[in-house]
Amino acid sequence: MAIKYKEIADRLEREIREGTFDQTKKLPTEEELIKKFEVSRNTIRKAVTQLVNRGYIYQVQGSGMFLREESVTDYINLGSLRGLTKDLTSKTIETKILSLHVVEADELTAKGLRCEGGTKLYYVKRLRIVDEEPFSIEISYFKKDVVPYLNEDIASNSIYSYLIDHLKLNIGFADKVINCEKIDEESAELLHIDPFDPALIIENTVCLTNGTIFELSKSIFHFQKAKILNRINFK
Repeated sequence: MAIKYKEIADRLEREIREGTFDQTKKLPTEEELIKKFEVSRNTIRKAVTQLVNRGYIYQVQGSGMFLREESVTDYINLGSLRGLTKDLTSKTIETKILSLHVVEADELTAKGLRCEGGTKLYYVKRLRIVDEEPFSIEISYFKKDVVPYLNEDIASNSIYSYLIDHLKLNIGFADKVINCEKIDEESAELLHIDPFDPALIIENTVCLTNGTIFELSKSIFHFQKAKILNRINFK
């Protein structure tokens, strides 16, 4: 089976994190990557675009590809859909499952997922703990016809790794809405903050590459601990 550009991007990202390119701050040329992975130029260019979007490299026309300064390990990356385990690689992350069961879509959720009311969904609520301190509450709805099975073992780890590696879903893009709200008492207790303190909220509508919405999620972050990174390329 031909290697996919996302696999190449993941491998190069791992090599960057491991310091493979630290000596030169420069990546191999496009031609060298084509030979290394034995793929087409188009595949390499897609992989490079992934690394640019993830904030690891920048391109200088006529000079090559260079590493950006390291500042991506302790931030929530708005340009990524891969979750805390990929964003906060220098941290110890634990997950406590607060709820996981199948529900029927109500009118509001059905509208967000563009499905019929009563559609079967997985409802997952998790507390994410970073370096032994509560960090965020994640509430997610997954369409059961796209994600047919979830259990606590899967949800206790990286759900997205399961979706990509085991279900082979082609996750494409997402709309993200960011706002601040005063936190309710139940969430405040979970995050060890005072009721009605501010909370950073990120809402995601996530689609497959064919445009099918398969997830709605809402993450409630501890306002003193969450930092956001959005790396932008000026074009």
